[in-house]
Amino acid sequence: ITECSYGGTNRSCREFFTPLGMEFTFCDFRDVETVKKAMKPNTKLIFSEMPANPLLTLCDIEAISKLAQENGAYHVVDATFATPVICRPIDHGADMVIQSLTKYYEGHNMMTGGAVISRTPELAAKVKWIQNVHGNIMNPFAAFIILQTSKTMGLRVKQQSANAMAIATFLESHPKVTKVYYPGLASFPQKALADKYHRDGLHGGMLWFDIVGGSAASTKLMNEIQRPWSLCENLGATESIITACAVMTHANMLKEDRLKVGITDGFIRISVGIEEVEDLIRALSEALQRC
Repeated sequence: ITECSYGGTNRSCREFFTPLGMEFTFCDFRDVETVKKAMKPNTKLIFSEMPANPLLTLCDIEAISKLAQENGAYHVVDATFATPVICRPIDHGADMVIQSLTKYYEGHNMMTGGAVISRTPELAAKVKWIQNVHGNIMNPFAAFIILQTSKTMGLRVKQQSANAMAIATFLESHPKVTKVYYPGLASFPQKALADKYHRDGLHGGMLWFDIVGGSAASTKLMNEIQRPWSLCENLGATESIITACAVMTHANMLKEDRLKVGITDGFIRISVGIEEVEDLIRALSEALQRC
């Protein structure tokens, strides 16, 4: 499993599934050879995120899917950040894809939900059986709302991608920002991989940066930035959302694990919405000046 993942994924592996007898090996998915070395005789599943939350690291879906097939394992990809508008892992050999419908599909901070998309009817039937046993079904009203909001997802993701690119470019030259990661930037370390797997030149609405001043500065920025920015436990919405991950989304990770993968105390994750980008940059600039 990728060592850089949604905090809830990391926690469920460590605290819920491990006591049930399951074993997990966390490793860096940027290097296929590292994943290969982590494989064990009892490995049944390879779990990646594309892009990974919150560092936006990418993985070579085709190479990892081939590795899984050669070792009799499944390759599951959490592609929530990308959405099928940007990346479709099953087209590149993955066995299953996870999407948090709460995020870009719903896109309006109203409902929660999730989906598992399978390559074969046999895999889909297994998931359906587990769902039936556990009773994990969405209530009808939430399903209705998400069916409606998903109709505009393509339009929203295109605007969010354009806004994110403009904000990332602004942040790259800001004196209080030490690092900016966005797959659309020429400086992105895995730019070739982003261009290979991201459709139509779109790179999504998620980006992150490191701010001078560590935890105090990142928390101050998150708490004091003005509208149109919002502070909430979500991403992928029409509203732009700012998060200091060390004290919010990834606070349940062990600190040493968090720092090891690069989630520093000054780490800021932003989910860019569809507002006027000039307004977003102005509010962000003013907030950074006060930090």
